[in-house]
Amino acid sequence: MNKRFALVAGIIALSMIIPATQVFAAGQGEREVSQQLVVGLSLPTQREERWVRDRETMIAEAEAAGIDLRVAVADADMAQQASQVENLLAQGIQVLILAPHDAQAAASLVEEAAADGVPVISYDRLILSQDVDVYLSFDNERVGELQGEFITNLVPSGNYIVMSGAPTDNNAALFKRGAMKYIQPLADAGDINIVTERAVDNWLPENALNIVENALTASNNQIDAILAPNDGTAGGAIQALSAQGMAGQVPITGQDAELSAVRRIVEGTQSMTIFKDTRELGKAAIEAAIILAQGGNVETNNVVEGVPSLLLTPHIITEDNIDLLIDSGYLTRAQIFN
Repeated sequence: MNKRFALVAGIIALSMIIPATQVFAAGQGEREVSQQLVVGLSLPTQREERWVRDRETMIAEAEAAGIDLRVAVADADMAQQASQVENLLAQGIQVLILAPHDAQAAASLVEEAAADGVPVISYDRLILSQDVDVYLSFDNERVGELQGEFITNLVPSGNYIVMSGAPTDNNAALFKRGAMKYIQPLADAGDINIVTERAVDNWLPENALNIVENALTASNNQIDAILAPNDGTAGGAIQALSAQGMAGQVPITGQDAELSAVRRIVEGTQSMTIFKDTRELGKAAIEAAIILAQGGNVETNNVVEGVPSLLLTPHIITEDNIDLLIDSGYLTRAQIFN
């Protein structure tokens, strides 16, 4: 049992205050279809492996807890996410789990939910709104610190490409802030020359590809290290390096422990990634939804931008500790090495 949320006790208590109506469906036996806890889940994308995992975990956890989880995916479109959230609210959801495409714009959705008396869980990405009930994520500044410390230890001087994530994502600013704690002092001292410093719109690998291609051209291929904010952008950067016969020669960071990235680490074209166990985050979100539906307070360990927050711990992954992913069951040996 997760002591932070007391899930089992929460489910028992919930069953006492929200009775379920039992009906029969042909071939399916007895099942609960009404008076369930109804939770809305709004995700920004399914283009990246980690967001697919988040969705799958929450669906499984909700099913196990007898929760009616209604899922919407915005496909990196804030207007679409706004429409989807309004639709979820119209369906009478009791709690909203919202991972925003745009941290600023999503504040209006939180206000709409609050007006309907619906608690909001800001999931993985912080919504910049004081009406958020709780923020669940990883220590994202620490993620950036792990990336920055790693790359500067490996390459303490030379030409750097510095990329950050989507400007609409508050996490991107936290990742970069953490990384620059290590990179900026060396740049100020003249040891590191930042050839280009760009944000990657929508986290798209093709945008990272273009940034790195242009930087390689401008520097006559004289690049010594690349700060890539996640595994998708690292993949785009590596594609650009491959076109110049440089893949594996330039250390590059990543994040999310995507299968493709872990395989690149084994191959030697990507130097590291960050393991954020989204299974734990997804479970925490469902547990928090149960507690908020009962009018309780989710136990937290931090406050971010004035919002009570539960921040989980990220872990660095290199070729030396890939077994951490295997031992945890996040990936299998066969997936990685076959």
